[in-house]
Amino acid sequence: MAIRLNTLEKYAKEVFARPAIQTYLLNNTERFDYQTVKDWYPRLHQSDSCGVETAGQIWLSPKGDTPDLEMSSWILVDANQAKRVVRHEIAHIVQFVCNLQGSWHGRGFGEALRIVSPMLHKYGKRSDRGWHTTPEIEKARRKFHRLTTIDESGTLSAADKIVEGGEPY
Repeated sequence: MAIRLNTLEKYAKEVFARPAIQTYLLNNTERFDYQTVKDWYPRLHQSDSCGVETAGQIWLSPKGDTPDLEMSSWILVDANQAKRVVRHEIAHIVQFVCNLQGSWHGRGFGEALRIVSPMLHKYGKRSDRGWHTTPEIEKARRKFHRLTTIDESGTLSAADKIVEGGEPY
């Protein structure tokens, strides 16, 4: 089932306002004052595509501006996967604001994702570490990325199986 961008933005605001996230930010914010970031839910923008394997990406400013979340139009055909991308990108905001160490999808990201998605932070089919393809997503994705291939079983080609966040799992 598809989701509209304004509905997804409301969801992002709800997720960012969760008590666990706000408490973590209150106690761990390093880059900025908590009052600056407490209402920092991302503004959502839609692009045709952020990239062949990128369902969404967060744009963060070291100046403390509100983050922008760019969503690929093709991920919006599946509400569950689009929400998964939002949670993933909010974890990047937490990682950035709290200056959590490690690579963008490493240890610090894992810590942030545990705060944002306590039940879905591990690797696996239901994980928020990345989005998971569906036939609807692939159909929409092929409009912008014609070389995307799927085998007879409906599985992405080996070249498309990437695990890290915002990318297919």
